[in-house]
Amino acid sequence: MTCMASAKKIPTIESKALSIAIKRAMVTRDMKVPALAKESGVPYGTLRKLLELNSVADYEQLRRIAEALRMPLSEIIEDAENLAEDPDVIADWREENCLPTVDAATDEDASRASAADDSMVPDMSGWSADEQAAYVASHMDQFDVAAKKGYIEREQAEYEDLP
Repeated sequence: MTCMASAKKIPTIESKALSIAIKRAMVTRDMKVPALAKESGVPYGTLRKLLELNSVADYEQLRRIAEALRMPLSEIIEDAENLAEDPDVIADWREENCLPTVDAATDEDASRASAADDSMVPDMSGWSADEQAAYVASHMDQFDVAAKKGYIEREQAEYEDLP
């Protein structure tokens, strides 16, 4: 896969896992996308976007999909949560989104935590500029907080000192 810097939003590991969980449920029920769209009432185009990670499902859509698959929504969610922690799924997600593998990162623990729950910013010192740009683009919320944490008072004081 060729990786180039892009402004395209990278789907989360949770979105990928949910898509896989829905597809797995479809396979076990021998149901194709058009049939699921018809039975769930979720438009075909919307369902395709959800499964191709171009959109995020809301609760009502998920509830209708689960109902059409004749299974509890909690079962789909549980499968997705397990998939989101699966090392193979994480590795595929990282590769698809041009993110470095855990082995390539300098701080393996930070990288693993980032892939699993996006709770901390990894050390990107060994990453290429494209890898860093892709990571930052998909985790802007982390960088907004990281950039501001502890600096707001100093910035405000500096701003007030301006003529």
